[in-house]
Amino acid sequence: YLASESDFEIVGRAENGAQAIEMVRRLRPDALTLDLEMPGIDGLTALVSIMRDAPTATIVVSGVSGRAATRTLQALDAGAVDFVLKFDPKTPTDPEALRREVVAKVRAAAGLRVIRTVGLSAVAAVSEAEEPWGQDRGWRTPDPRRPPGVVPSGRPLGAGVAAFPARGGLVVIGASTGGPVALRELLAELPADLEASIVIVQHLPSSFTGVLAAQLDRTAKIRVREAEDGDLLEPGTALVAPGGYHLLVRRDGKVEMLKGPEIGGHCPSVDVTMQSAAKVYGSRVRGVVLSGMGDDGAEGLFAIRSRGGRTYAQEATSCVVNGMPQRARDRGAVDFVLPPAELARRLVADIRGVAEPTFDLPSARSASGG
Repeated sequence: YLASESDFEIVGRAENGAQAIEMVRRLRPDALTLDLEMPGIDGLTALVSIMRDAPTATIVVSGVSGRAATRTLQALDAGAVDFVLKFDPKTPTDPEALRREVVAKVRAAAGLRVIRTVGLSAVAAVSEAEEPWGQDRGWRTPDPRRPPGVVPSGRPLGAGVAAFPARGGLVVIGASTGGPVALRELLAELPADLEASIVIVQHLPSSFTGVLAAQLDRTAKIRVREAEDGDLLEPGTALVAPGGYHLLVRRDGKVEMLKGPEIGGHCPSVDVTMQSAAKVYGSRVRGVVLSGMGDDGAEGLFAIRSRGGRTYAQEATSCVVNGMPQRARDRGAVDFVLPPAELARRLVADIRGVAEPTFDLPSARSASGG
């Protein structure tokens, strides 16, 4: 797939983890694809070594089992930029779609600046000139199949809103590439007695979202679990939208799973959940967009802000890929721009009505140079 692209040069191929470590140190490639299952030194061990000694933008190649999902999320935590799934004979796979995915993710990874990891956390940033959208710096027209303010059922945002059951309202968090690490950093700063309910929409396959929820639950003070149809939105609990389903919120304070088509290329879609929440709960909703490629979440934040809710985006230099936060800022949909931990503290201050937080709060306007 990569060799078929005129702008790619394959500088080496390693047969195992030990070879990969040596070749990366010697050849210093712009990007690396790394199988997690290899003889001798496995991919995860090799990645930790590479990110410590010769940081390289890495796309890991993963299986679809629960064990593979766990290892893939560990690889993302250790510094991998993104992942692609191996061909699975049990799952209908379009070879051309797989080729486009591999090429797009490696091309995007090659434009990242990756710094040496500290422990198991890596930080990669995309400069304004290096974003994968080339010279297109403006807001792109939303998909005509997805008009702003419309959830998949086709119902436009209504005028009336329901009273949200939790005193602190609802927080909807959307993320994609780089999201698992940012989510862990954000959730770690939230207190166990948080008065708000949380919904998380992370772009991941169905076999991964339950594993992500379990990992986040082990490191967060609040409760985190994968959402099921009919779950109640409770204070101090975060529900992770399951892969393959759009998550909608209902007027009775419960969530609904919709097995629908991809919206903007994603299922679950951040926009769908945020628009649903804005429609039902209006100003009682806060929206957060974290690291990710593309523009999912921009229309969702715009819907929340239009209904009086507050909106937040991850600060560029703390993102693995700044696409989703930047698109939301371009849309004029963001009130605050902060790194994940400070986003959490700002959220808690807002939920509790604290007028003056104890850290600087750059506004979206000042952060984006407007």
